Amino acid sequence: MKKSGLIICCSALMLLAACAPKGEDGKIVSVEVDEKSIDQYVAEKLDTSQTYDILPGMRFSRGENYAYTAVRFSQQDSAILYTEKIEEASGITYRNIFYKEGKPIFVEEYITIADTMTALYIERKAYLNGAIVLKAYEKKSEIEEELTNIPFKEITMTMNQFDFDRAEKAVTQTEEYEMRFGEFLTIDLTMSYLILENEESGYNVALLIMQPDELIDYLWADQAGNQGKIIRPYHQMMQLGGMEQMVYMGGDLIE
Repeated sequence: MKKSGLIICCSALMLLAACAPKGEDGKIVSVEVDEKSIDQYVAEKLDTSQTYDILPGMRFSRGENYAYTAVRFSQQDSAILYTEKIEEASGITYRNIFYKEGKPIFVEEYITIADTMTALYIERKAYLNGAIVLKAYEKKSEIEEELTNIPFKEITMTMNQFDFDRAEKAVTQTEEYEMRFGEFLTIDLTMSYLILENEESGYNVALLIMQPDELIDYLWADQAGNQGKIIRPYHQMMQLGGMEQMVYMGGDLIE
């Protein structure tokens, strides 16, 4: 965890999904907001004077052409913003989800779709009150630079399109993002990776080991016996040799 001022490029981020939050009596809970107040809230939370507790998630891969990454930004133990990056063979999606009083109120998405013939750039935003979608908008272009000058058009979206729990599960490494020891992968004498996986969901992570520690030594000493044990690693993204690497920074063995 670390604290930092938040500077996020809104034009390169977000739109999410799930069931509407419910209170103890099972009724859908909402927050009193409208488009204007949501815009003001988002602008306030994106101001560089804001300070956040930041919890970055790992880059979870599934197959050869899919990866998911999320980051949580919190204030006073309350999540204010989740950012997501989804990498697929067809393109990349950046998403932001803003929360107020524990409920989602604004979703923003920037999508790049590429194929062999052309590319399409899509930007969406949705205003929510935690229970329903108040308004949603979209614009698209085959030329990225033109998006700024294109007006938004209103579209229809519903809350049940979204999964608002996904990012939190990813950053806390729970449920389908809970990782278990798989193996060590040695590329050469100077580069080894800790491979963790979740067989049920198909997600896995590869963490570059720059500095072995007690946990790495323990796993290495009995790889067969430690197969499938839950590991909660810490990581840091680094640019190494012109490539972004997810570096192992320690971890816990969950008995």
